[in-house]
Amino acid sequence: MSKVIYTEPDMNKKVKFDRGEMEERIVDIYVSADTLRDGETSTKREETADSAPNNGRGDQNSELDSSGKRPSGVAAVFLGLLCVLLLAGIIGLSVYYNRAIKDSEDKRNILSQSFSLFKINTTSERDQLQTSYNNLTEEKGHIQAKLFVIEQHCQEGWRYSDSSLYFLSTEKKTWEESRQDCLERGADLVIINSDKEQTFVFNLHLRVWIGLTDSVTEGTWKWVDGTSLTTGYWGKGQPDNYGQEDCAEIYFRKDDPVTTWNDGKCGANNSWICEKVV
Repeated sequence: MSKVIYTEPDMNKKVKFDRGEMEERIVDIYVSADTLRDGETSTKREETADSAPNNGRGDQNSELDSSGKRPSGVAAVFLGLLCVLLLAGIIGLSVYYNRAIKDSEDKRNILSQSFSLFKINTTSERDQLQTSYNNLTEEKGHIQAKLFVIEQHCQEGWRYSDSSLYFLSTEKKTWEESRQDCLERGADLVIINSDKEQTFVFNLHLRVWIGLTDSVTEGTWKWVDGTSLTTGYWGKGQPDNYGQEDCAEIYFRKDDPVTTWNDGKCGANNSWICEKVV
């Protein structure tokens, strides 16, 4: 720039100008020089401002983007916190959901076990009731059959006492013939098992054959069903086996009915009592 300003004039040329023109030229030259100096100064200031570090408010202005907003760092932090909260919520919901499922399964298992026990108990009770009903039905059938048998036999002259039917003969026969008659009636000569039965049979007749004999082995008395005698109701001094007496009869009439048995001869004729267990 100074080369232009301070260019030496061509002395070979003849310049003609008056004093006023020279003054104007001098003013123009100074003005041009000042203008150039101001331009250089402004350029240096701008370069200095660009190269200098940002401090103070310059830093705050640098934090703003072209739209006047702060950079994305704050938004990233916010989004990170939001993600953490969402993750925590998801984990919490997952734990709650798993616990709810486990509780539901536990309750279902408890209900299933309770229902199974209830079903087992109900089935057991039902079976017991069914068994009781069947037993009652069977017992009812037995009772009805027993009543029918008793009714039929009573019409034919039989007497009922303590689950047994008794038939008192109206004629007299030997012990063997008497037993055969009972067998033909679907019964047998009476077997006495208790004081009550002994008293009942004694009150039916004075002298009758009963189903007791020692004809197989002398002195070993057995009932007609093959069982041995355990409790006897013999009269005083009996059995005495006087003259081969091997068959038992109710004979002695006393106030005490439980001491009325006697051993008699099996070929003698007596009345008899048949017994049929109902």
